[in-house]
Amino acid sequence: MANEIKKLHLVYFSPSGSTEKIVKTVASEIKGLEIETHDLLTSASREKKYTFGKNDLVIFGCMTAGKLFTLSDEIFECLEADGTPFIGVATFGNTYYGIALTEMLKRAENSGFKVAALGAFVARHSIDPAFAAERPDAKDVEIMKDFARRAYKKILSGDLTLHTLPKTNWSAWEMGNKVIAYREEHPDEAYALPPSYKTKEMSDACIKCGTCAKHCPVNAINIAKKTFDLDKCIGCWACINRCPVHAIKSTSKEMADIMKSITGSAQKRLEPELFL
Repeated sequence: MANEIKKLHLVYFSPSGSTEKIVKTVASEIKGLEIETHDLLTSASREKKYTFGKNDLVIFGCMTAGKLFTLSDEIFECLEADGTPFIGVATFGNTYYGIALTEMLKRAENSGFKVAALGAFVARHSIDPAFAAERPDAKDVEIMKDFARRAYKKILSGDLTLHTLPKTNWSAWEMGNKVIAYREEHPDEAYALPPSYKTKEMSDACIKCGTCAKHCPVNAINIAKKTFDLDKCIGCWACINRCPVHAIKSTSKEMADIMKSITGSAQKRLEPELFL
């Protein structure tokens, strides 16, 4: 039985903007629908309830760190669906996405969605912009658009079954695989970076424009004092990536050592992975 879709909803958590861009690129191939956008970056946006019906279509996007990012519990708790068709997008920095898509599938189904398509797409790495610096590129965009066309055609035909199930995406990086293995064994366990991995500082170049505080998902920045609440901070690096004058930098030796250890494995180009 064919589906009648009346409204397209774009739902995303995108601290540095890459996931938002990819969700909107996928959505650009779905024509003729009213579009409503739900940006879940701020804590206030995640305190609301968003409900979707059978005649809605949701394209959902979230960044990854071997799992969906740290606020995934909070994000999915505010989404409530009634058999709503769902296209899911996970973004990763050319290293690995781990169990992110299997987790997305489970969470979406638990929220009442019918998952018809999932895709993992490469975007510039949030912590080290040298990794996947130009991604998504023209080749990626064509893959995204084809993914959107195939997923929407399938949904319109009434097929809301995910015929190819997502799998764990392993890394070429030894330490990364240890992280993934732990998360695969403990899929429901929340994770958080230790405070020492999240240390940052603002230089005198700061113009106190407030861009960093505006884009902080957890209100962890005191712009007047130029300080960061590391207990609240989730390590998304939105503040560093969004600062218009590049006044914020990481000061964590632990994080610098980790990123240095990734370097070799992150040079090989990884391609998007699609499940329909």
